[in-house]
Amino acid sequence: TSNLTASVTWASATTSVATINVTGLATAVAAGTSTISATLGGITGSTVLTVTGAVLQSIAVTPANPSIAKGLTQQFTATGTYTDGSTQNLTGTVTWTSSSTAVATISSGGLASTLATGSTAITATLGAISSATTLTVTPAAAPSTGGAVRRTLSASP
Repeated sequence: TSNLTASVTWASATTSVATINVTGLATAVAAGTSTISATLGGITGSTVLTVTGAVLQSIAVTPANPSIAKGLTQQFTATGTYTDGSTQNLTGTVTWTSSSTAVATISSGGLASTLATGSTAITATLGAISSATTLTVTPAAAPSTGGAVRRTLSASP
């Protein structure tokens, strides 16, 4: 046997799926299959290359570790990163959960509603991939007096 990689002529039967260069390095173009062949002196060997679509690799939940007052809401966003390096907004696609629904609940669109002070993990899950961040709920702010201060002065006789 001998390694003929550099000596053969490489070809891809379906270049819309995959291309192959003179050194035998295949490049995926789109999902599908293509027969890859190597020819030398009238003898040809081939194999089928299957190209799959990009697969979800990770999810990022933003904002990271927010802290808000009780009674307010917080919008979360889930961004997926795929094996081809592309990203996609998955906010409406993931399943959202709160680890402590007594502290905050979260809608299917990623909107958290705070109910009590404390912390809860907010998790976005799609298939086997998930990511979480911590939402901290602080006491509600005291009502404002609008900045007006009254002073009562008494005059001494």
